[in-house]
Amino acid sequence: MSEQYDPPFNFFKHLIDSFWASLPERAADDLAGCKKDVLTRIKSAVDSIIDQEINWTDRHLENARRMRDQYRRRAADAAPPNPS
Repeated sequence: MSEQYDPPFNFFKHLIDSFWASLPERAADDLAGCKKDVLTRIKSAVDSIIDQEINWTDRHLENARRMRDQYRRRAADAAPPNPS
């Protein structure tokens, strides 16, 4: 392992590496696989929520444009005729 750790986090990273090293290899692999699956599912859920929010924002923006157009049309129709 040739990677260098940042000095403030060196102790914590070493502690975490020591935890993983203390587990039997198969248990470490199984635990790592479980952790990756959970994190992948969380990431998928967050991505889904973000996509839904983006779609809702687009819908709100389109509705706002439609409302502005309606207000402009009503204002133009309600304007008194030019007395000239």
